Amino acid sequence: MPGDLPSVRPGRFRRRSARVGIRANGERTLILTVSLLATAVTVFWGFRAKFVCGGAPFDDAGRSEIFPSGPRGTLIPCYSDLMQLWTTRGLGEHLMPYVHGGIDAQGQLFGGVVEYPVLSGLLIWFGAAGSETDVEFFTHSALILAPFAFATTILLALMTRWWVLLWAATPPLVLYAFHNWELPVVFTSVAAIAIMAYGASANPETGGRRLPVRHTAIAATVMLGIGFSLKIYPGLFVLPVALYVLTSGGVTGAGGSTAAARRVRDWAGAGWVAVTAVVTVAAAQLPFVIAGFDGWKAALDFQGQRRADVTTNSIWYWGLRFLTGGETSVYRSFVDIMSPLAIVVGVAVVTVVGWRILQRDGVYPWLPVAASILAVFMLFHKVHSPQYTLWILPFFVLLRVRAPLIVTYLVADIVLDLSVFRMLGMSNDDGQYAQVVTGIVAASTWVQAIVLAVLIVSFVSARPRQPLASYLSGVTPRPGPLTRLSAADAAEARAWVGEPTYSRGSVVLRPIVASDAPALAGLVDDSDLPLYQWTGPIPRTTQAAAAWIAEAATSTTRVAFAVVHDGRLVGTTSFYDVDAANRSLSIGYTFYSADAMGTAVNPTAKLLLLDHAFDVCGAVRVVWHTHESNERSRAAISKLGAEFEGLLPKHRRFARGERSEGESTPGERSEGESTPGERSEGESTPGERSEGASTTAWRTTAQFAMTDDAWPTRREVLVARATPPESAADAERERV
Repeated sequence: MPGDLPSVRPGRFRRRSARVGIRANGERTLILTVSLLATAVTVFWGFRAKFVCGGAPFDDAGRSEIFPSGPRGTLIPCYSDLMQLWTTRGLGEHLMPYVHGGIDAQGQLFGGVVEYPVLSGLLIWFGAAGSETDVEFFTHSALILAPFAFATTILLALMTRWWVLLWAATPPLVLYAFHNWELPVVFTSVAAIAIMAYGASANPETGGRRLPVRHTAIAATVMLGIGFSLKIYPGLFVLPVALYVLTSGGVTGAGGSTAAARRVRDWAGAGWVAVTAVVTVAAAQLPFVIAGFDGWKAALDFQGQRRADVTTNSIWYWGLRFLTGGETSVYRSFVDIMSPLAIVVGVAVVTVVGWRILQRDGVYPWLPVAASILAVFMLFHKVHSPQYTLWILPFFVLLRVRAPLIVTYLVADIVLDLSVFRMLGMSNDDGQYAQVVTGIVAASTWVQAIVLAVLIVSFVSARPRQPLASYLSGVTPRPGPLTRLSAADAAEARAWVGEPTYSRGSVVLRPIVASDAPALAGLVDDSDLPLYQWTGPIPRTTQAAAAWIAEAATSTTRVAFAVVHDGRLVGTTSFYDVDAANRSLSIGYTFYSADAMGTAVNPTAKLLLLDHAFDVCGAVRVVWHTHESNERSRAAISKLGAEFEGLLPKHRRFARGERSEGESTPGERSEGESTPGERSEGESTPGERSEGASTTAWRTTAQFAMTDDAWPTRREVLVARATPPESAADAERERV
């Protein structure tokens, strides 16, 4: 049959469900691709920004003479701990960390000891292996750190979809990816959350959890223990994870997460979480304790002796110092006491708030509580380095945090990073410029502190983003936004039936367009209005007809056609209620000019529509609706070969009563049912009207249908009524 669509057979529809899965995988692949590319850009940018800060000439120890000032005109500060440590911790001597050396009377580390937990020290040692200059050490360290950035991106993308770009495409990754050794510890925290999400997610075969609560939490705690041995803070998250296990009632599998079970306290499970954390940390620390206890202890002593001075950039330095007259002994003693005390109290308060949420919701909010605990730690710890932004950034991605808080924090972070290292480079400068820079550092520090204080409250009540929230709740997440749009497009009427143009003899069936509005408005004269007493309002003006066409064009379940006879528009008809999944559709919204009624025009149009529906699209069912009292329309539909299936009470809402000019736009009808049905030879559309007072009433609909099984026989009858094809070749082409 001639047309603009290829022949489509039923096999196409058996593949529809597979294509839904392909669309979902396609969006996931797109998210991963975009986010990994964004990570590559930010990581490479961050590498280049720090790499240019070193280079020949080098001194005898391999230190770049231009470090840390770097070349003139650099926007991003050149300083990085990666290059700084090269000559200050014996790295150039390639000493195994902690095994040799210690801490001197002035609190300085020597002999290979670094101030970081043992696993970070091990990574530093690997970076120094084979390096002879600070630039080589920086490059080797960057090669070690970069994979953790990409791995974190992958996990965040799988848990939050497009929100991953908050991690992958924002300034912190540029500023801090290679400033310090933060990326591995950030990865362990995100990996622990991913393990918890995977274990709680719904098993597609059973509907229950994929993994028991205990097993999931223990696996996540291993990652947190590793994180503790990298940078301490992930160890704080063990507490909310243990409380989650404690209050989960020993739920172990499918169907176990009932309210009754959650009232049981799983002390053994919580104990296993705590033991796992201790064992993991001990396993990481013990080899270094045995090989060099003094060196291992020196790193702890260094952190204990560290002061809240200008290099630590905390609220204590920028606040309390002014109240104590400077960095006095009173100031230092007060900070040493109040900083850990404030952290302990803050963690306790947040934990109690989480318990209250448990009593309200039935589930301990371990992830929001963990985020809130981190905010407490960052706010009150006596050391607050700018790169700690990488710690909190994943929680902006994972939890529904208000955008103004995120933006304010990140803007303050950029200002702080661009100013604090310049301030440190001007430590002996009392000029006006130095004072301005110092003021900027202080202001941005306090802005971040205020946001952290707000986040302590906001985090604890925040909900996870999707699909993470669904994973943690054990339900199947909704498809992503692009997948939903793709599915909507696939379900849209035109995706299945298209907008074909067909002709037979002097009758042409083509998509109706906006320029048809004047002709459409002139189809029905005043004298013909009584013929449409059972149908919806007919567009009688160009404006009404244009609105009628526009509504049809924007409908996702309808495709409207113009019926042209001898080059003149004589009517319109539509596919509507198009349901590709069930391979069914309806025909209606039909009306003709008076001179086309009773001719072969309508049977020809219906033949073309039904040929397209059954033979091209592979429909199994075509439906007609009309008012139960519209005897003429019911007879015409039966004459097309459709079978009467019964009456549908209260099937459509419609407005009773004639309008003065027979004009009403589609939007004026109740339930959005537009345009009338066919009068002369067939079917009237949903929403036909009866005479009487202008009121809203319910229509009882007479339903007719034809199936693909009956179509070959019915087609022979319809062909006999239709306009003959122009030639035998045309007739043969119709069946191809």
